[in-house]
Amino acid sequence: MEKWTGRAKYHEWTKQLAYVLNPGEIAVLCHEDIDAAAADSLIHAGAGAVLNIKVSMSGRIPQDGVQRLIDENIPVFDIQTEGIGSCIHERDVEIRGSRLFLLYSGRLLEMALLMRYTGERIDSLKNQAESRRGDLLESFMQNSLAHAGRELSSFLEQWHAWESGSLFAGRDVCIVIRGADYIKDLDVAKNYILPGNTCWIAVDGAADGMRRIGIQPDYIIGDMDSVSSTSLQCGAQLFVHQGPHGEAPGLQKINRCHVDADMIQFTGLSEDVAAAFALKEDASRIYMVGGHRDMEEYLCKGRKGMGSSLLMRMLAGSRFIDLKGIHHAGNWYGKRRRTKEKTKRRHPFPFRETAVLRRLEGGSSKS
Repeated sequence: MEKWTGRAKYHEWTKQLAYVLNPGEIAVLCHEDIDAAAADSLIHAGAGAVLNIKVSMSGRIPQDGVQRLIDENIPVFDIQTEGIGSCIHERDVEIRGSRLFLLYSGRLLEMALLMRYTGERIDSLKNQAESRRGDLLESFMQNSLAHAGRELSSFLEQWHAWESGSLFAGRDVCIVIRGADYIKDLDVAKNYILPGNTCWIAVDGAADGMRRIGIQPDYIIGDMDSVSSTSLQCGAQLFVHQGPHGEAPGLQKINRCHVDADMIQFTGLSEDVAAAFALKEDASRIYMVGGHRDMEEYLCKGRKGMGSSLLMRMLAGSRFIDLKGIHHAGNWYGKRRRTKEKTKRRHPFPFRETAVLRRLEGGSSKS
């Protein structure tokens, strides 16, 4: 019988749990339908196993978060017993088969029944979600168009009230969001695509990922619920995103960190606010890494439509360049760069064949 032993850590928000989880520890979540970005954060944190108070994969919507964890040999279990999370937080536990035990005074105390996700179960749930894709698309599009229509007037009112500037005049901007595979995409974009003078905007917790790979954000925009205190104090200019009614829960965190921040009130997601900021400050091109792009991603985030994001992408037009999934072409970019470098080593000075022939014949090299 397989078993896993380790210190359990619980938090109701997966993105917060990933920050405090140490390698090998057992992550205890409260996360229905684990999305790809959440799975990636747990993988990066080195989770030894995942226990979920909610349903990790319901089969209601297409998602691959559980599959990503399984592919990294991180077992995933749903807890069948209520009220367990806080009871086992910071305690040593052991998973044996379909049972969870608490290690206490040298004894094993049974705490809960578990349901493990196997490859067979995941395939069944994937097929179940796929069978609903048509209905989901119809509902998603109706919701998106309805919300876009209702939000259009306030969206335009806020847009016209926003004073234009020239912070990014003549420069490209890259907006980074903590989405699925964003670090992989960011690495390829930085090394092969983006110009050297690119201005970097992090949306909330993406600032931490950027700094881990050596990119210093120039600006951080968001509700600040998932960005670390060290990133808030890294020197980037901060903008707290206010909701449509002026609510700004992230301001409390800003005050605790004793840093200054400006406020932005705008309809939509924080990534929409970042795009609006780049447009208003006259960016030449706006690259987006890790942004929400399709129905699956929005549904996994608990959003039944994409009204505000639809409006923003239509407004940005051709200046908007989505780099989602660019890491899949990383090998091609790397191979092309290596080929160019080999060519430069063979022929360090550029020449034209006609000019060389004229010189050999004793004539002028001018053409």
